[in-house]
Amino acid sequence: MRKARKVLLLGLALALAGGAAFAQQVDFSKYVALGDSLTAAYASAGLAKFYQDHSYPAVLAQQFGVANFQQPIVSDPGIPPVLELKALTVVGGSVVPVLQPKSGQGQPLNATLATPYNNLGIPGAKTNDLLTKTGDITKLLTGNIDPNTLMYDLILRNKTNTALEQAIGLQGTFYSVWIGSNEVLGAALSGVALDGVTLTPAAAFQTQYTTLLGAIRQQRPSAKIVVATVPEVVAIPFVTTVKPYIFTPQGQKVYLLGEAGPLTDNDYVTLGGSALIQQGFGIPGTGKLLPEGSVDATGLHAGVILRAGEIAAIRARTAEVNGIIKAVAGGVGAAVVDANVIFNDILAHGYTVGGIRLTSAFLTGGILSYDGVHPQSLGNAIVANEFIKVINAGFGAHVPQVNLLPLLTGESAAVATTVMAANTVFSEQAAISVIKLFVPNALTDRLETGHRVVRRHLADHPAREPVEPTVP
Repeated sequence: MRKARKVLLLGLALALAGGAAFAQQVDFSKYVALGDSLTAAYASAGLAKFYQDHSYPAVLAQQFGVANFQQPIVSDPGIPPVLELKALTVVGGSVVPVLQPKSGQGQPLNATLATPYNNLGIPGAKTNDLLTKTGDITKLLTGNIDPNTLMYDLILRNKTNTALEQAIGLQGTFYSVWIGSNEVLGAALSGVALDGVTLTPAAAFQTQYTTLLGAIRQQRPSAKIVVATVPEVVAIPFVTTVKPYIFTPQGQKVYLLGEAGPLTDNDYVTLGGSALIQQGFGIPGTGKLLPEGSVDATGLHAGVILRAGEIAAIRARTAEVNGIIKAVAGGVGAAVVDANVIFNDILAHGYTVGGIRLTSAFLTGGILSYDGVHPQSLGNAIVANEFIKVINAGFGAHVPQVNLLPLLTGESAAVATTVMAANTVFSEQAAISVIKLFVPNALTDRLETGHRVVRRHLADHPAREPVEPTVP
């Protein structure tokens, strides 16, 4: 009897040991990515094959050894057409980069794929959109393009299933989820920080995010899940590049004027204000004031100024969102990539590759794309490596790191320039395109002018740092 009991206990111990070893194995064979523009590889204000080929999920799939990872590929120049460096002009003795959308229009290349895409990142999506919205690809294929549903039509396609339902329907063995940026990004882009309008209430986000991860865990109980936090959107170059002042030819520092009064060093002007400033807006003596975001009976009007109080509100909500992400992830056994900490570190110290120091600076840093919001291909590869670190540490995997050098020196690195970024003219068309995708209900009438360009020197010295060292 004792011998039989020993045999039974030994068998149980071996079974438990085998189960523990099995639990450390990660099945990457069916990798599915959920998220927003960061997951989709939307960059330079468009969704295009040039960037999609290097999306962080596509890079991860390659490192996982996944042979068939499907994305909603769009031919270049993208939907919408991505920004390009249109010209380098000399104004007041300074080099001024002019960014405008490329001509032409991209087309979906695999719209009739029989299965859902593995990459279900949807530019502009909030967490609740992954739970509730569907899309109809026939609208695009017949030329009936609805800008309010464009990305859902392109990516979800079948008129029936949400992103979450498609992700579960693929029967994934491994999921990445990076969602939450658009709960706060609209406030930074539009210059309006208002709870329930451009900021998702924390309680609503908690319910939605819990539902999202809970459904994946319930329906795919053996799948591994990795999630990421939200970087600080008020530290992206779209917000921090243009200074709240100019210098006169005599070197005198002059603060710009907004509709609510003079700006201070604690206020930000978005890239959307660059073209307006070039036309004399905000410059004392011209009688033209930079527009401030507002909400009235006619709707939400996007502006180009973020006051200190609005910046504080956005930061506070971002901190709440990230706290919720970490707590909910812990409840379902998901690993967490703290993207906020990672980008904070890049902002403070840069990121060195092959002896070259990259930064989050606009145009010159090498990590972010021409829209001043999203990573370019090299930035996405850096993100992929950060995911790999967490996956290996959290699940006992042995995924190899991405070799960044080809992206640093190859064709995909061409987006970086060495001109003075603070002098950039970000065209009105470009600014409106970015705002309308991420704040679809915003009215952009106050950003539209037609005035003659007033040539002014927009100096970038002395450089102003964000209020505190948080993300790109």
